[in-house]
Amino acid sequence: MDKVTRTGISFEPKLLGLFDKFIREKGYTNRSEAINDIIREKLFHRHESQIVGTIKVIYDQRAGHYSKNVSNLQHDYHCQIVSSMHTYLDHHTCLELIVVKGRIDRVKKLLEKIKKTKGVREAELILENHKRITT
Repeated sequence: MDKVTRTGISFEPKLLGLFDKFIREKGYTNRSEAINDIIREKLFHRHESQIVGTIKVIYDQRAGHYSKNVSNLQHDYHCQIVSSMHTYLDHHTCLELIVVKGRIDRVKKLLEKIKKTKGVREAELILENHKRITT
């Protein structure tokens, strides 16, 4: 084992109870082991702002130039867009699914711009863990 340095941490009682429950559930043998893993994760795997999801868009193709406008947006956000699929729901209504990944702030900006596009009836971000963000 590498040389270690001892330090002290103060916890609110409720937080400590939750932390001890977490330790038991994850199978840690002590608090230090769990704290070291959590710190390593935060320092070396900074993906907390990274997401994977799908933007679902329902729009009326008669209103405005949705396809052209969103195509331009997709070029502007090409680093966040993995792929997209377009299908017809009825004679005038279309569904577009845009698979996205990357920084949550960039994906939310894309969603906001899509929602402002003329003809869009509904737009929402569905994250891989099934959370919905409608801004």
